[in-house]
Amino acid sequence: MKKYSIQTLNENKRMSTQELLQLITAKVEEGYTDFEINACGQHNIGGSVWAKDRAQSLHFLLRNPGQRVGAMALKGTDIFVEGSAPADVGWLNSGAEIIVDGDCGDTAAHCAAGGKIYVSGRVGTRSGALMKHDPKFESPEFWVLKNTGSFSFEFMGGGIAVVCGYDCDEFSSVLGNRSCVGMVGGVIYVRGKIQDIAECVKIVNLDENDINFLNSGLKEFLNKINKLDLYTSLSNFLDWKKIIPCTKNDNTKKMSVSEFKEKVWVKDGIFSDFVRDDFKVFPIPSPGEGRFHIPSWNAENCINCKICINNCPQSAIEENDKIYKSNPEKCIGCGICSAVCSKKCWTISDNRQEIA
Repeated sequence: MKKYSIQTLNENKRMSTQELLQLITAKVEEGYTDFEINACGQHNIGGSVWAKDRAQSLHFLLRNPGQRVGAMALKGTDIFVEGSAPADVGWLNSGAEIIVDGDCGDTAAHCAAGGKIYVSGRVGTRSGALMKHDPKFESPEFWVLKNTGSFSFEFMGGGIAVVCGYDCDEFSSVLGNRSCVGMVGGVIYVRGKIQDIAECVKIVNLDENDINFLNSGLKEFLNKINKLDLYTSLSNFLDWKKIIPCTKNDNTKKMSVSEFKEKVWVKDGIFSDFVRDDFKVFPIPSPGEGRFHIPSWNAENCINCKICINNCPQSAIEENDKIYKSNPEKCIGCGICSAVCSKKCWTISDNRQEIA
């Protein structure tokens, strides 16, 4: 294992994020796999970089990093942060193991799709939002020793989150305010008080499989953050609950966007300090004469591959004896037909003047 140390602040001159990332990439190409980096707020450290020999792992020890530690980091990457880290830790994590020996800022594990993220403190607002899981790969995991900020796990679509609620007795909810809004997939295990949670989810007791997962996973987590002594106090699984999305069989009522904004979202709208929200919802892009862009087809280069037909989201493209045209009553002028056609048979013209 070849080790390389980087000081990013020398004689009061700070290395830029670009310079640092380029240096890391160059050293990986030279065969270095173990990095100790004294950062000065640089972004994206430990992100999407491959070892020269892909059988080898990359290891990062970070101090004082900037945002997006481990952004889009790949399997085979291990990142350890001494102390706290700012926003977007593990953003779009794609397989790395990330350990933060402190607190995380907002949006930790945002859009995480793989790997494991371990936090020995608290995480900020919207952490765990948009986590997802591709069944072809291992499910992402997000472990937090203490609690989350508000709006946690918004629009979560997959993965596993564990919030241990340690040292959080003074909080009315270890998930902050308005947690799990729009959650449609995944599982959240929670120890501690829960309040102000979205109606699209339900809180249930653990079953035997849940307890087995937590029992083994908790030991690994606490060992990673060097707090195995907390296992006894955290392993009373009667203190834990599981949060999962509701299903269509749970007698849930589908709510319109305007109703959601009036009754559930921030009172008077999120910009109420500046403008009054009329709670109207914009319609989908208009077909027919109201659309701004008009596609037209040129037969000269067409090879009849039907890529345009297969990719049109409105099924607006019609073909008759190798002649293609767009149905104006279906077309919304999105331009996808032009974007996907390798032969440039489709061109898009602007219709704004005619509409005006």
